[in-house]
Amino acid sequence: MDVPLSQSGRKPQLMLTSPDDVPLWREHPDRFAGAVAPDGAACDEWERTLDPLPVGIALDCPPVPDEEDEDTERPVTLYYIGLCKDAFRGRLHEDAAFYYLRGSETFAALRAAVLALGDICGRTVIAELTLEDDEGHLADGTDVRAAIGVLQRIGVTTVILRARSMEELSEALEKTAPYARLSLGVCVPSAWIDENLPFYNTEIVVPAEGDSVSALLCALDEKADCRSIVRDHDDFILAPDGTNAHFIDPTIDISDEIECGPRLGEDLLEAEDDSGAFKLVLETEDDLVALEECRYMISRPICLCAENADLLEKGLRVFPGLALYDGTWEQPDEVVHYWERKYGLVRL
Repeated sequence: MDVPLSQSGRKPQLMLTSPDDVPLWREHPDRFAGAVAPDGAACDEWERTLDPLPVGIALDCPPVPDEEDEDTERPVTLYYIGLCKDAFRGRLHEDAAFYYLRGSETFAALRAAVLALGDICGRTVIAELTLEDDEGHLADGTDVRAAIGVLQRIGVTTVILRARSMEELSEALEKTAPYARLSLGVCVPSAWIDENLPFYNTEIVVPAEGDSVSALLCALDEKADCRSIVRDHDDFILAPDGTNAHFIDPTIDISDEIECGPRLGEDLLEAEDDSGAFKLVLETEDDLVALEECRYMISRPICLCAENADLLEKGLRVFPGLALYDGTWEQPDEVVHYWERKYGLVRL
Protein backbone atom coordinates (compact mmCIF):
# COMPACT_ATOMS: atom_id res chain seq x y z
CA MET A 1 0.00 0.00 0.00
CA ASP A 2 1.68 3.22 -1.13
CA VAL A 3 0.68 6.36 0.74
CA PRO A 4 2.12 9.58 -0.74
CA LEU A 5 4.10 11.90 1.50
CA SER A 6 1.91 14.70 2.77
CA GLN A 7 1.22 17.79 0.75
CA SER A 8 0.41 21.21 2.17
CA GLY A 9 -3.30 21.55 2.90
CA ARG A 10 -4.06 17.89 2.21
CA LYS A 11 -6.52 16.36 4.65
CA PRO A 12 -5.57 12.99 6.14
CA GLN A 13 -7.26 9.88 4.83
CA LEU A 14 -9.05 7.38 7.04
CA MET A 15 -8.49 3.69 7.72
CA LEU A 16 -11.66 1.61 7.69
CA THR A 17 -11.69 -0.78 10.68
CA SER A 18 -15.28 -2.03 10.86
CA PRO A 19 -17.76 -3.48 8.35
CA ASP A 20 -20.27 -0.94 9.69
CA ASP A 21 -18.28 1.76 7.90
CA VAL A 22 -18.62 0.27 4.41
CA PRO A 23 -21.60 2.52 3.47
CA LEU A 24 -19.49 5.55 4.45
CA TRP A 25 -16.69 4.34 2.19
CA ARG A 26 -19.16 3.99 -0.68
CA GLU A 27 -20.17 7.63 -0.21
CA HIS A 28 -16.61 8.96 0.20
CA PRO A 29 -14.17 6.48 -1.39
CA ASP A 30 -11.51 9.15 -1.90
CA ARG A 31 -11.30 9.79 1.87
CA PHE A 32 -10.05 6.29 2.70
CA ALA A 33 -6.48 5.02 2.36
CA GLY A 34 -7.16 1.40 3.27
CA ALA A 35 -8.93 -1.04 5.58
CA VAL A 36 -7.56 -3.05 8.51
CA ALA A 37 -9.27 -6.43 8.83
CA PRO A 38 -9.07 -8.52 12.02
CA ASP A 39 -8.22 -11.77 10.25
CA GLY A 40 -7.89 -13.58 6.92
CA ALA A 41 -11.60 -14.42 6.60
CA ALA A 42 -12.59 -10.79 7.03
CA CYS A 43 -9.78 -9.79 4.67
CA ASP A 44 -11.29 -11.99 1.96
CA GLU A 45 -14.76 -10.58 2.45
CA TRP A 46 -13.60 -6.97 2.63
CA GLU A 47 -11.46 -7.33 -0.49
CA ARG A 48 -14.55 -8.33 -2.46
CA THR A 49 -16.68 -5.59 -0.90
CA LEU A 50 -14.16 -2.76 -0.92
CA ASP A 51 -12.31 -3.30 -4.18
CA PRO A 52 -10.06 -1.46 -5.12
CA LEU A 53 -9.35 -0.25 -1.54
CA PRO A 54 -6.19 -1.93 -0.11
CA VAL A 55 -7.11 -4.33 2.70
CA GLY A 56 -4.61 -5.48 5.30
CA ILE A 57 -4.62 -7.55 8.48
CA ALA A 58 -3.90 -6.48 12.05
CA LEU A 59 -1.19 -8.50 13.82
CA ASP A 60 -0.58 -8.32 17.58
CA CYS A 61 3.03 -8.69 18.66
CA PRO A 62 3.49 -11.69 21.00
CA PRO A 63 4.60 -11.19 24.63
CA VAL A 64 8.31 -10.56 25.13
CA PRO A 65 10.15 -13.41 26.91
CA ASP A 66 11.42 -12.78 30.45
CA GLU A 67 15.13 -12.08 30.07
CA GLU A 68 15.68 -13.09 33.71
CA ASP A 69 14.26 -16.56 33.08
CA GLU A 70 17.15 -18.99 32.73
CA ASP A 71 15.10 -21.05 30.29
CA THR A 72 14.86 -18.14 27.84
CA GLU A 73 17.16 -18.68 24.88
CA ARG A 74 19.86 -16.11 24.22
CA PRO A 75 20.28 -13.82 22.43
CA VAL A 76 16.69 -13.08 23.40
CA THR A 77 16.13 -10.97 20.28
CA LEU A 78 16.85 -13.87 17.95
CA TYR A 79 14.60 -16.10 20.06
CA TYR A 80 11.83 -13.50 19.97
CA ILE A 81 12.08 -13.15 16.19
CA GLY A 82 11.39 -16.88 16.04
CA LEU A 83 8.39 -16.48 18.36
CA CYS A 84 7.02 -13.74 16.11
CA LYS A 85 7.34 -15.96 13.05
CA ASP A 86 5.43 -18.72 14.82
CA ALA A 87 2.73 -16.26 15.92
CA PHE A 88 2.36 -14.62 12.51
CA ARG A 89 2.55 -17.56 10.09
CA GLY A 90 -0.94 -18.82 10.83
CA ARG A 91 -2.40 -15.34 10.32
CA LEU A 92 -0.76 -14.44 7.03
CA HIS A 93 -3.00 -14.18 4.00
CA GLU A 94 -1.83 -14.33 0.41
CA ASP A 95 -4.08 -11.46 -0.66
CA ALA A 96 -3.40 -9.08 2.25
CA ALA A 97 -2.13 -5.77 0.90
CA PHE A 98 -0.29 -4.96 4.16
CA TYR A 99 0.10 -5.94 7.80
CA TYR A 100 -0.66 -3.63 10.70
CA LEU A 101 1.67 -4.38 13.64
CA ARG A 102 0.48 -3.30 17.06
CA GLY A 103 0.75 -4.06 20.77
CA SER A 104 4.54 -4.26 21.10
CA GLU A 105 5.84 -4.04 24.69
CA THR A 106 9.11 -2.34 23.70
CA PHE A 107 10.55 -0.73 20.62
CA ALA A 108 13.14 -3.52 20.32
CA ALA A 109 10.25 -6.00 20.24
CA LEU A 110 8.50 -4.05 17.48
CA ARG A 111 11.68 -3.95 15.41
CA ALA A 112 12.11 -7.70 15.90
CA ALA A 113 8.51 -8.24 14.76
CA VAL A 114 9.16 -6.19 11.62
CA LEU A 115 12.25 -8.31 10.86
CA ALA A 116 10.24 -11.48 11.43
CA LEU A 117 7.59 -10.36 8.94
CA GLY A 118 10.31 -9.49 6.46
CA ASP A 119 11.72 -13.00 6.82
CA ILE A 120 8.45 -14.75 6.03
CA CYS A 121 6.68 -12.39 3.63
CA GLY A 122 7.36 -9.32 1.54
CA ARG A 123 4.25 -7.27 2.25
CA THR A 124 3.96 -3.64 3.26
CA VAL A 125 4.17 -3.06 7.02
CA ILE A 126 2.36 -0.39 9.04
CA ALA A 127 3.61 -0.09 12.63
CA GLU A 128 1.92 1.43 15.65
CA LEU A 129 3.84 3.38 18.34
CA THR A 130 2.38 4.47 21.68
CA LEU A 131 3.75 7.61 23.35
CA GLU A 132 4.07 7.72 27.12
CA ASP A 133 5.12 11.31 27.90
CA ASP A 134 5.07 14.85 26.53
CA GLU A 135 8.66 14.65 25.27
CA GLY A 136 8.05 12.08 22.57
CA HIS A 137 9.20 8.93 24.37
CA LEU A 138 7.76 5.43 24.22
CA ALA A 139 7.16 3.35 27.36
CA ASP A 140 10.73 1.98 27.32
CA GLY A 141 12.26 5.46 26.97
CA THR A 142 12.87 5.27 23.22
CA ASP A 143 12.82 8.65 21.45
CA VAL A 144 10.06 8.58 18.81
CA ARG A 145 12.53 10.05 16.28
CA ALA A 146 14.89 7.14 16.95
CA ALA A 147 12.07 4.64 16.52
CA ILE A 148 10.90 6.14 13.23
CA GLY A 149 14.50 6.53 12.05
CA VAL A 150 14.97 2.78 12.39
CA LEU A 151 11.57 1.67 11.10
CA GLN A 152 11.73 3.72 7.90
CA ARG A 153 14.98 1.99 6.93
CA ILE A 154 13.81 -1.60 7.55
CA GLY A 155 10.71 -1.68 5.36
CA VAL A 156 7.98 0.07 7.36
CA THR A 157 6.05 2.48 5.13
CA THR A 158 3.69 4.07 7.66
CA VAL A 159 3.84 4.72 11.41
CA ILE A 160 0.67 5.31 13.43
CA LEU A 161 1.15 7.29 16.66
CA ARG A 162 -1.02 6.93 19.75
CA ALA A 163 -0.83 9.19 22.81
CA ARG A 164 -2.53 9.83 26.15
CA SER A 165 -3.40 13.40 25.23
CA MET A 166 -3.65 15.59 22.15
CA GLU A 167 -0.83 17.78 23.51
CA GLU A 168 1.54 14.80 23.69
CA LEU A 169 0.56 13.70 20.20
CA SER A 170 0.97 17.18 18.72
CA GLU A 171 4.42 17.57 20.29
CA ALA A 172 5.54 14.21 18.92
CA LEU A 173 4.27 14.94 15.41
CA GLU A 174 5.99 18.33 15.30
CA LYS A 175 9.21 16.81 16.66
CA THR A 176 9.20 13.92 14.21
CA ALA A 177 7.90 15.43 10.97
CA PRO A 178 11.20 16.98 9.74
CA TYR A 179 13.01 13.64 9.93
CA ALA A 180 10.33 11.21 8.79
CA ARG A 181 10.82 9.65 5.37
CA LEU A 182 7.68 7.56 5.67
CA SER A 183 4.00 8.35 6.06
CA LEU A 184 2.86 9.56 9.48
CA GLY A 185 -0.52 8.63 10.89
CA VAL A 186 -2.39 8.97 14.17
CA CYS A 187 -4.98 7.03 16.14
CA VAL A 188 -7.23 9.66 17.73
CA PRO A 189 -10.77 10.28 18.97
CA SER A 190 -12.78 12.73 16.90
CA ALA A 191 -13.04 15.04 19.94
CA TRP A 192 -9.33 15.88 19.64
CA ILE A 193 -9.86 17.06 16.08
CA ASP A 194 -12.81 19.15 17.22
CA GLU A 195 -10.42 20.78 19.70
CA ASN A 196 -8.07 21.71 16.81
CA LEU A 197 -5.35 19.10 17.16
CA PRO A 198 -2.57 20.23 14.75
CA PHE A 199 -1.82 17.58 12.12
CA TYR A 200 1.86 17.98 11.22
CA ASN A 201 2.50 16.05 7.96
CA THR A 202 -0.23 13.62 8.96
CA GLU A 203 -1.60 11.44 6.19
CA ILE A 204 -3.56 8.66 7.92
CA VAL A 205 -6.13 8.73 10.73
CA VAL A 206 -7.21 5.54 12.51
CA PRO A 207 -10.32 5.69 14.73
CA ALA A 208 -9.70 5.31 18.46
CA GLU A 209 -11.52 2.55 20.34
CA GLY A 210 -15.15 3.47 20.86
CA ASP A 211 -15.12 6.26 18.27
CA SER A 212 -16.78 6.11 14.88
CA VAL A 213 -15.34 6.70 11.44
CA SER A 214 -18.33 8.88 10.58
CA ALA A 215 -17.53 11.18 13.52
CA LEU A 216 -13.89 11.29 12.45
CA LEU A 217 -14.81 12.14 8.87
CA CYS A 218 -17.10 14.94 10.01
CA ALA A 219 -14.42 16.33 12.35
CA LEU A 220 -11.77 16.19 9.62
CA ASP A 221 -14.05 18.01 7.15
CA GLU A 222 -14.96 20.75 9.60
CA LYS A 223 -11.98 21.21 11.94
CA ALA A 224 -8.85 19.54 10.52
CA ASP A 225 -5.83 21.75 11.23
CA CYS A 226 -3.37 20.46 8.62
CA ARG A 227 0.14 21.85 8.85
CA SER A 228 3.13 21.05 6.67
CA ILE A 229 6.73 20.86 7.89
CA VAL A 230 9.50 20.49 5.33
CA ARG A 231 11.24 17.13 5.48
CA ASP A 232 14.80 18.40 5.59
CA HIS A 233 18.06 17.60 7.39
CA ASP A 234 19.27 15.43 4.52
CA ASP A 235 22.79 16.74 5.14
CA PHE A 236 22.89 14.67 8.34
CA ILE A 237 22.51 10.93 8.90
CA LEU A 238 20.00 9.79 11.49
CA ALA A 239 21.80 6.94 13.29
CA PRO A 240 19.78 5.85 16.36
CA ASP A 241 21.43 3.66 18.98
CA GLY A 242 18.10 1.91 19.54
CA THR A 243 16.88 4.37 22.18
CA ASN A 244 18.29 7.79 21.34
CA ALA A 245 18.33 9.72 18.07
CA HIS A 246 21.81 10.73 16.85
CA PHE A 247 22.43 13.04 13.91
CA ILE A 248 25.86 12.50 12.39
CA ASP A 249 27.83 13.19 9.21
CA PRO A 250 29.82 10.62 7.19
CA THR A 251 33.13 11.86 8.67
CA ILE A 252 32.15 10.97 12.25
CA ASP A 253 35.07 9.99 14.50
CA ILE A 254 34.91 6.27 15.27
CA SER A 255 36.64 4.76 18.31
CA ASP A 256 39.25 2.06 18.33
CA GLU A 257 37.91 -1.48 18.32
CA ILE A 258 35.98 -2.51 21.43
CA GLU A 259 35.53 -6.24 21.96
CA CYS A 260 32.03 -7.43 22.83
CA GLY A 261 33.34 -9.60 25.66
CA PRO A 262 32.65 -9.86 29.41
CA ARG A 263 34.00 -6.32 29.96
CA LEU A 264 31.86 -4.64 27.33
CA GLY A 265 29.90 -2.61 29.88
CA GLU A 266 33.06 -1.26 31.51
CA ASP A 267 34.68 -0.57 28.15
CA LEU A 268 31.63 1.41 26.99
CA LEU A 269 31.79 3.56 30.11
CA GLU A 270 35.51 4.17 29.65
CA ALA A 271 35.03 5.14 26.00
CA GLU A 272 32.09 7.44 26.76
CA ASP A 273 33.77 10.72 25.83
CA ASP A 274 36.46 9.50 23.44
CA SER A 275 34.64 9.32 20.10
CA GLY A 276 31.48 10.19 18.24
CA ALA A 277 30.77 6.52 17.54
CA PHE A 278 31.86 3.21 19.08
CA LYS A 279 33.29 0.40 16.98
CA LEU A 280 32.17 -2.93 18.41
CA VAL A 281 33.87 -6.12 17.24
CA LEU A 282 32.01 -9.44 17.15
CA GLU A 283 34.21 -12.52 17.32
CA THR A 284 32.01 -15.27 18.81
CA GLU A 285 28.34 -16.10 19.34
CA ASP A 286 28.76 -15.14 23.01
CA ASP A 287 29.52 -11.59 21.88
CA LEU A 288 25.94 -11.32 20.60
CA VAL A 289 24.67 -11.96 24.13
CA ALA A 290 27.02 -9.32 25.55
CA LEU A 291 25.87 -6.82 22.90
CA GLU A 292 22.24 -7.45 23.77
CA GLU A 293 22.73 -7.28 27.54
CA CYS A 294 24.63 -3.99 27.29
CA ARG A 295 22.34 -2.30 24.76
CA TYR A 296 20.93 0.09 27.39
CA MET A 297 24.46 1.31 28.16
CA ILE A 298 25.04 2.36 24.55
CA SER A 299 24.76 6.13 24.19
CA ARG A 300 26.58 6.65 20.89
CA PRO A 301 26.09 5.51 17.31
CA ILE A 302 27.52 2.02 16.85
CA CYS A 303 29.81 0.74 14.12
CA LEU A 304 29.53 -3.06 14.03
CA CYS A 305 32.20 -5.21 12.45
CA ALA A 306 33.04 -8.90 12.25
CA GLU A 307 35.28 -10.96 10.03
CA ASN A 308 32.52 -13.56 9.67
CA ALA A 309 29.58 -12.25 7.60
CA ASP A 310 27.04 -14.59 9.25
CA LEU A 311 28.06 -13.39 12.71
CA LEU A 312 27.82 -9.76 11.61
CA GLU A 313 24.32 -10.35 10.26
CA LYS A 314 23.26 -11.83 13.60
CA GLY A 315 24.68 -8.74 15.26
CA LEU A 316 22.58 -6.58 12.96
CA ARG A 317 19.50 -8.55 13.99
CA VAL A 318 20.28 -8.16 17.71
CA PHE A 319 21.27 -4.47 17.73
CA PRO A 320 18.03 -2.43 17.90
CA GLY A 321 19.42 0.72 16.26
CA LEU A 322 20.99 1.50 12.89
CA ALA A 323 24.55 0.18 12.77
CA LEU A 324 27.31 1.98 10.87
CA TYR A 325 29.59 0.17 8.42
CA ASP A 326 33.06 1.56 7.74
CA GLY A 327 34.46 -1.28 5.60
CA THR A 328 36.40 -3.08 8.33
CA TRP A 329 36.78 -6.68 7.13
CA GLU A 330 35.26 -5.69 3.82
CA GLN A 331 32.25 -7.72 2.75
CA PRO A 332 30.96 -8.21 -0.85
CA ASP A 333 29.03 -5.21 -2.09
CA GLU A 334 25.86 -7.22 -2.75
CA VAL A 335 25.91 -8.48 0.86
CA VAL A 336 26.30 -4.98 2.28
CA HIS A 337 23.51 -3.75 0.00
CA TYR A 338 21.24 -6.49 1.35
CA TRP A 339 22.07 -5.45 4.91
CA GLU A 340 21.25 -1.86 4.05
CA ARG A 341 17.79 -2.86 2.84
CA LYS A 342 17.08 -5.47 5.53
CA TYR A 343 18.57 -3.87 8.65
CA GLY A 344 19.04 -0.24 7.69
CA LEU A 345 22.83 -0.53 7.83
CA VAL A 346 24.44 2.89 7.28
CA ARG A 347 27.38 2.62 4.92
CA LEU A 348 29.89 5.44 5.53
